[in-house]
Amino acid sequence: MLKAWREEFRANQALKRQIKLERWEQEKGWREEDRAARQKALAENAVGLKEHNDNIRAATGVSYLTLVCHEDTWTFMAIRAFGQWKPAWTQSTRPPASMDRPHHPGILEEHRFTVDPNLPEGRIRKVADGHTGTGMQEVLLSGHNLAQLLKALHEGAQEDDVALSARCSRLYNKLVEFVDLIDPGAESGQTTGIRYRIDDSMDASHVQKD
Repeated sequence: MLKAWREEFRANQALKRQIKLERWEQEKGWREEDRAARQKALAENAVGLKEHNDNIRAATGVSYLTLVCHEDTWTFMAIRAFGQWKPAWTQSTRPPASMDRPHHPGILEEHRFTVDPNLPEGRIRKVADGHTGTGMQEVLLSGHNLAQLLKALHEGAQEDDVALSARCSRLYNKLVEFVDLIDPGAESGQTTGIRYRIDDSMDASHVQKD
């Protein structure tokens, strides 16, 4: 009786070890699959250095364009590129009259910009876009601003956080869609007055002259 019980106990222990080993092997396989999928996703989000340099070179030649997007989209890009931003802001420079005016960066906030956005009041305009409360806005960007955004989003696309990488990559590619329209051989000032809209629900008709 005791011998039979011992054999059964040993068999049960062996079975438990086998189940544990199989579970470990399965989890290991899942981890490897996740790692491979992660690496594949990050590789898809990446942009080659030569291509990126070409995009930066084209962007710096822009006089200015009007970027139309949701304020949350702009806030995400601006924080990446300039160090800080809040959706309600309509300028990035300190107001001359009142340093603590609501909805504008003040003395204590201004120094936290890692790069000067150079977007004074008048270059960011909230728009109703046919509906109240849509959060859409127009941002007047210089070539310098555009190049800074591309640089920050390119760096973000290489981060380990897959969701963040994908978001930066998508926005980078949306800006590159505009950059690809630039003719480097054209006369200067050709980008003046261009409105470019970031909105995947819209078609190319929203890339237009004012």
